[in-house]
This record gives sequence, structure tokens and C-alpha cells, in this order.
Amino acid sequence: MFKQLLFSGLLFTSAFSFAQVGVGTATPNGSAQLDVESTTKGLLPPRMTASQRGAISSPANGLMVYQTDAPAGYYLYSGSTWSRLATSLDTAPTSTSGYAANTSGSVIAVILGGTDINFPNAQNLSSGITINGANTTFTVTNAGRYFITYKLNTTAALLLNSRILLNGSSLAGSVVSPALSISNFQSNVITDLAAGSTLRVQFYGLIGTAILSGDASISIIRLQ
Repeated sequence: MFKQLLFSGLLFTSAFSFAQVGVGTATPNGSAQLDVESTTKGLLPPRMTASQRGAISSPANGLMVYQTDAPAGYYLYSGSTWSRLATSLDTAPTSTSGYAANTSGSVIAVILGGTDINFPNAQNLSSGITINGANTTFTVTNAGRYFITYKLNTTAALLLNSRILLNGSSLAGSVVSPALSISNFQSNVITDLAAGSTLRVQFYGLIGTAILSGDASISIIRLQ
């Protein structure tokens, strides 16, 4: 009798373990482990801030949450990084962009702490990106993920550094710090920017004069 009860219990446990689950339906779809049906309510995933999402320990590949702070939306873990799922409300990848250049061969008096480069020429800025009156500081209106690239060519090889300042601090990945004198300073970086972030390009680390060769530019493109 005990063996029969044990066998029946194992069968019940096995059936329960592999059974499909239907919410709002008695006949879940054969391809789904969980089938939720409703014409009046939706499915609500876990909601949390970016900081709380980042604190999830060992997230599983395919894990999804809804982030409540900017940039808000559904985030999916791909096994190595979290990615925000794009929606029809998002700005198209290249609809927010900016380009500006310095083609006049400006003379830059470089100081150790840094001298801003001005970009007064060929300015082509979409809505969402502005530049100040000195043509040195770009401001992004919308939070998002941005691709930023700059190049500075000088008439002579110099042993100095270049960088992008994000809100007054060096932006990781943008610094060019050569061991030998060079005349071409170029870098690009992809980074998340908050609304109202400011960007400046600088020469720094040398007290002296740098003369641009007339081929200096910066491009800013919002990816998402």
C-alpha cells in the first residue's frame, strides 16, 4: 500500500512539475510554459531604478525588468550587459546629432589645466544639441546614449594631450595622451549622457602654443 501511495505521489509531483500554467485560461497554448490571457489587464514585470537594476546579483541571460528612472523603459540582460529595448516613442538613432568644425587654423594657447577648442565653422546642430556663444561648449537636451568623436590636427607634432570634458571632468575613453609628439589627435567614445550634460574638447598638459591646421571637428550623435 505504501509503495502504491509513493508511486502515485511521484506521478503527481512529476505531472505538476512539468504542467503548463494558464492564467485566465484553462487551455494554455501548447508552446508556452506560462500563458496569460486577459482583455482588461496587462502583465506587470518588476519595476526598479537603474541603481537597483545594477545591484541584481548574477542576472540570468534573458532577465527583463522595467526601469523607472531615466532613461526609463524595459531592460533585457543579454549575458554580459543590460540593454534598453527601443520603442516607437524613442528618438531615431540619428535624428539628434550635431557637427561643428574649426577650419580657420586657430592658434591655441595651451595651459596645463586645459584650453577649450572652439568650433565656429560648418555648424550643423539638430534640435536637442546647442552650442554656446564662444563655440566651445555643447549641451545635450535629452538623456540617452551618444556616440561622440573628435579630431584635432596641428601644423607641427607636439607632446600634449587632448580630451573631452563631460560636465567639467575628463570623459573616459576620450583622452589622447601620446608618449611621443604627434600632430593628429583623434578619439571616439560611446557613453550615456544625462539631460543638460555639457561637452568640451581641450588641449592640455603643455604650456605653449598649438596651431590647428584647419582640420578640426566634433560630431555628436544620439544612438538611443
